[in-house]
Amino acid sequence: MKLEHFFNPTSIAIVGVSGNPQKVGHLVAKNMIAQGYTKDLFFVHPTEKELLGKQVYPSLSSIPKKLDLIVFAVPASVVIQSLDEVHELGCHNILIYAAGFKEMNNEEAKQHEIELLKKAQQYNLTILGPNCLGFINTKQGINATFLKDTAPQGNIGIISQSGALGSAFVDYLNAHKNIGISHFISLGNKSVINESDCLEFLAKDKDTTVIGMYLENVVNGNRFREVLSKVAQQKPVVIIKGGSTQEGSQAALSHTGSMVGDDAVFEAAVEQSYAIRVHSYADFQTILQLFSFGRIPSSRHILVLSNAGGMGVLLADKLIEKNLSLVTISEGTHKKIMKAFDNVEKITIHNPIDLLGDASAFDYERAIASTMKEKDVGAVVILLTPQANTEIMPTAKVIADAQHIFGRSKKYFKPIYPVFMGETSVKEAQNFFEQEEMASFYQYDQLPYLLAHILDRKDVLEMTPIQLEDMSNIVLGAHDLDIKTILLENKGKPYLNQVDSLQLLQFSGLKTAKTYHIASEENIKTVLEKEGYPLVAKIASDKITHKTEVKGVITGLNSWEELIDAYTHLAALSTSGTECYLQKQYSGHELIIGAKRDITFGTVVMVGLGGIYAELLKETVQFVYPFPYDYFAWTLNRTKMKKLIDGYRNTPPLNVKQVYESALHVGMLMEKYPDISEIDINPLMIKGEETIVVDGRIILSSYDH
Repeated sequence: MKLEHFFNPTSIAIVGVSGNPQKVGHLVAKNMIAQGYTKDLFFVHPTEKELLGKQVYPSLSSIPKKLDLIVFAVPASVVIQSLDEVHELGCHNILIYAAGFKEMNNEEAKQHEIELLKKAQQYNLTILGPNCLGFINTKQGINATFLKDTAPQGNIGIISQSGALGSAFVDYLNAHKNIGISHFISLGNKSVINESDCLEFLAKDKDTTVIGMYLENVVNGNRFREVLSKVAQQKPVVIIKGGSTQEGSQAALSHTGSMVGDDAVFEAAVEQSYAIRVHSYADFQTILQLFSFGRIPSSRHILVLSNAGGMGVLLADKLIEKNLSLVTISEGTHKKIMKAFDNVEKITIHNPIDLLGDASAFDYERAIASTMKEKDVGAVVILLTPQANTEIMPTAKVIADAQHIFGRSKKYFKPIYPVFMGETSVKEAQNFFEQEEMASFYQYDQLPYLLAHILDRKDVLEMTPIQLEDMSNIVLGAHDLDIKTILLENKGKPYLNQVDSLQLLQFSGLKTAKTYHIASEENIKTVLEKEGYPLVAKIASDKITHKTEVKGVITGLNSWEELIDAYTHLAALSTSGTECYLQKQYSGHELIIGAKRDITFGTVVMVGLGGIYAELLKETVQFVYPFPYDYFAWTLNRTKMKKLIDGYRNTPPLNVKQVYESALHVGMLMEKYPDISEIDINPLMIKGEETIVVDGRIILSSYDH
């Protein structure tokens, strides 16, 4: 959907302009004038003659010019009645503020929604809203919202499902310097225009450098991922999402009439698409400011200069915690610092570089000059605490001068982040930094978290998005009839039994442990002759899926007596009272691999630690299918699984490629057969080059709950 004409109209009519200063129509008209719109602007009201110094027309058809955009500041029922007239006038772009559509659970609202969508399709209407705050285009002087103030011009584009977030953000911008918006777009119910459409528009907008999004749901998960991936490779996209908890999801449902998906899946989809997900409004504001000012670290290697040893140590802890590193000072820089300071014994020349509490502005200047050409530094954090003899403003000016000098050098550019702690004493300096287009901080806690987000995106952007050859589609094709037969035979059941589950997993290309169905001691003897010790016995039941909860798995069977005892115990628990399963016992790294269907993004694959670590550590990650190998490996290396990948306590390193291939097999099986609603492999055993599914469970979607 092309929206350039929608958001850059040369003629606008506002229907419902009122003389009452509290009414939406009056507020929008006032904002349009205050923002400085200089093109054709028409006011429509059936009885008013003049408002805000402009002529008022009794109807849309009485306006003497063709309209690019019609803004409706009237109730839902009036909007519906006006759509035929809009079509007759040849206008296709409509903005609707009114609530009273799908977000309200009553028959009248549902009927309004049906009529709106019907007319939109019939007349090819491009509609923003309904139930929205409108939009702003600062370069064109358009403020078609009922926000409290005009918006400062800048390079941040905002797309929001919340009008209140837009109100707060514009108010924040008006209190700050050198930061503003190119566009603000309130989505509302997204009856026609949705978040993907707006992303495509802002990607092409030359006045937008960074995009911020507040979302509660996504209209089309596959399209959103595709668009977001393209846009976020061109411009940074920062997303904050509402509805991450069950309670929040319920609020979102009433807010915009949305269905909200699994939050962890949403986060995976965003990260796989090169965007940044933040979890607080403060982080949302600040990270947009960092991108707006262009103060982005080039690497994870951070240099810290400080006049407060204790605060420097705390900051260092936070940096390391967020997978950043303290760059090691080179011998050359070490010598420069020693030469620059007369009394070099008073400072600590390692990272953090502690200039001590009595550090002057000149001390900071010398330290910066000595370190800024250090090649390995991705960013510099300058920490200052106000003490009796601290030269706060002179130091701030030294830092700003240094940033401007090195900001002009491509070879030596690195962002400087001032952390001036306190409140009253450093407020002037904080305002000064903003005037100099430098993001500064009152506390040290937030910065490492934001830098980690930015650098994670950088890592993902630099990956080669190559998916290793996936043979599962070929294997599935060869066994398509077999798989469909098993699914058809079990139609109406909640899940497949263990034998059928493992059979389907084998058909997907996974190697599975041979499972023997035991109904007598003779069967046990046969298995023992084939497999030998040790063996594992498992319950055979079509009703019990979580075997361990009923002590339905007995491992380490190394004698005939143990086998008979296990068989007797498990047979008593089984459906028939005479059965159990036997398997050879395998050793190696134990993992869980699962898959499910998300209402927004479709097939999702989960990988986690299995065995005794599953419940203890609860370490799992999710991937929206399909997913490239580099990203998969990078993600696993950021979890507790890294210890296994590196080789833990003399165990062979976990082969990530084998885990990836197993995850692809599971994803493809899930993707291709809609009769499957969940897949659960626990455990997947990996030892050296051998990968084998020991236990698996497949839940069916055809089961009538």
